[in-house]
Amino acid sequence: YAVPERVHSAQSAVADTVRAYRRAVNDRRTVVLNLPLNVQAQEATEEQASAVVAMAAAEPIRPSRASVEALAGLLAQTKRPVFVAGRGGREAKAEILALAEHAGALVATSAVAKGLFNEDEFNLGISGGFSSPLAAELITDADLIIGFGCALNMWTMRHGHLIGSETKVVQIDLEEQALGANRPIDLGVVGDSAQCAADVLEALQATGMQARQGYRSAELAVRIKEAIHWQQVDFEDLSDGQFIDPRTLTKVLDELLPAERILSVDSGNFMGYPSQFLSVPDEFGFCFTQAFQSIGLGLYTAIGASLAQPGRFPVLGTGDGGFHMAIAELDTAVRLKMPLVCIVYNDAAYGAEVHHFAIDNPEADMSSVRFPDTDFAAIGRGFGADGITVRSVADLDAVGDWVASNPARPLVIDAKIASDSGSWWLAEAFKGH
Repeated sequence: YAVPERVHSAQSAVADTVRAYRRAVNDRRTVVLNLPLNVQAQEATEEQASAVVAMAAAEPIRPSRASVEALAGLLAQTKRPVFVAGRGGREAKAEILALAEHAGALVATSAVAKGLFNEDEFNLGISGGFSSPLAAELITDADLIIGFGCALNMWTMRHGHLIGSETKVVQIDLEEQALGANRPIDLGVVGDSAQCAADVLEALQATGMQARQGYRSAELAVRIKEAIHWQQVDFEDLSDGQFIDPRTLTKVLDELLPAERILSVDSGNFMGYPSQFLSVPDEFGFCFTQAFQSIGLGLYTAIGASLAQPGRFPVLGTGDGGFHMAIAELDTAVRLKMPLVCIVYNDAAYGAEVHHFAIDNPEADMSSVRFPDTDFAAIGRGFGADGITVRSVADLDAVGDWVASNPARPLVIDAKIASDSGSWWLAEAFKGH
């Protein structure tokens, strides 16, 4: 939940703002800073506007010695450890990788930290509903799973299906109430992820434990290199000339669009395609703001992400239903001269509802969640963006031409996608409802 802060006067404006910022950073929560109209009208002197208010950075929370020794003991006994880093582990990459290399652990992330371990040859990618078949297999076969700043929720662990029956589970978090909140754990550690990883590595080295192979065998490195990415997984192409398979669409776009990108994803039945098939350069290249399965927030997210990282090429993955809800904001991207690629996975429906309702009742009336096909390319051009309609791979040649033109306006890709009969990752998620 968000907490309110307030700018009380021109005299206190700097201090009030710093207080709000400090609370957001140190407490790791959203802060709404209220600026009343009467305060907005107040004159601020140059001295007041240039006031400096010191803000000490919060010291990392160090885990207890007992927790470190307990975790080191578990790692010393394990043969197939897997580390899963969440948002809370994004600033601990070096420390987590150092421990993983010493203990012989494979590494993965929750969706929000996608790209964190890109350079590591034993990186499994995303853990959870978006896991590739090989990643799911290797995580399930682990005898120890350690979550660094990771909630280990139903999405990341597929309702616990990714946890083997004999697997030990450890969770590291700054907040004690987060430990075991989503599933049973064998050990909970309160502490900073980077500090914990560094302390555990030091403890292992102090016992004389040398770096070991563990799960990091040469044979497994070859398997990971050949089959860990969704782009490497075979599938039956559903494209028929009128509709394009969303997997085929996204694989081709991954090759056409600049690699130094910031990818934002709306919510919906489609969302696995950009999340799985579009690569990102690092953990700061993926903006995944999912909550309560709310659709229609993707365009706003993409515009904000692009403004925050102007050096990266902005890409949005959205469904037709969500894009309908947000399309007025396309005018903002046009006015900002933003080269934003909007990939609209258009199945002329609220796809999640169609497939979810059909699971329980195949004869259900779907008229309320299906609608006539929309020409998003034409609507995009009406806003001042470029727009193309895609029904086949050949239609995507226009995307390459657009990228090469050094564009200064958005591109709306109206992709008429073939039905996948309901994305399996969403079906997995619906098991919890």
